[in-house]
Amino acid sequence: MHDASALMEGAGSMDVATIHSEILSVMERMVDTSENPHVQRFRSGFEGVRNTWRDVGSGHLPTAALLDSIRIDAGTLPGRLVALVSKHRKHLLWEQTYRKEDDVVGEDLLAGYGFSEVTGKRGPYVSERLRSGIGIWAPHVKYPLHWHDSEEIYWVLSGSARFQVGRDEPASLKKAGDVVFMPSAVPHAFWTAREPFVVFYLWQGGDLRQVSEFESRIG
Repeated sequence: MHDASALMEGAGSMDVATIHSEILSVMERMVDTSENPHVQRFRSGFEGVRNTWRDVGSGHLPTAALLDSIRIDAGTLPGRLVALVSKHRKHLLWEQTYRKEDDVVGEDLLAGYGFSEVTGKRGPYVSERLRSGIGIWAPHVKYPLHWHDSEEIYWVLSGSARFQVGRDEPASLKKAGDVVFMPSAVPHAFWTAREPFVVFYLWQGGDLRQVSEFESRIG
């Protein structure tokens, strides 16, 4: 096991296009070699995705620094993906969807999450079919019950969280290596545990940048 940041210390400097390409390559290999039937549904979304690349710039969020402390298995594709994103996090565009004035998520989530899109409407690889990237949440964060038209996968890379998929369904623990599938318009929520929680996410169908609907408001 290695720290994600330490694994990539020997890497030379890269231009941003090469960084994006290497990250995408690992994501593609993970999906191509997965035997999970839910993951296999997303394979076709990667076809032709390299045809349109653009420099989307970079943007910092404090949560991304949590990647540096994550312990990974360097011999696996998920470990390689975490290592690449950790090494080059300062060159990536980190985003958030929600704002305090939206009144739909708590302060814990606003202060403790971020994502970097790789393919999608705003990613460096432009796609109207597939949204994918890396998401990270701090420990002890609640993501309240919400839903969207796109079907979604969270492939857990590090950490663990209790997931509820379905308004009346019980929550179950998901950890590194697990795949969580959220069908279109099905409410889902999760609560992170004691470690940073990192996922490889995939969306397809519907509006790829739809802002989620929430079961209730905070205020």
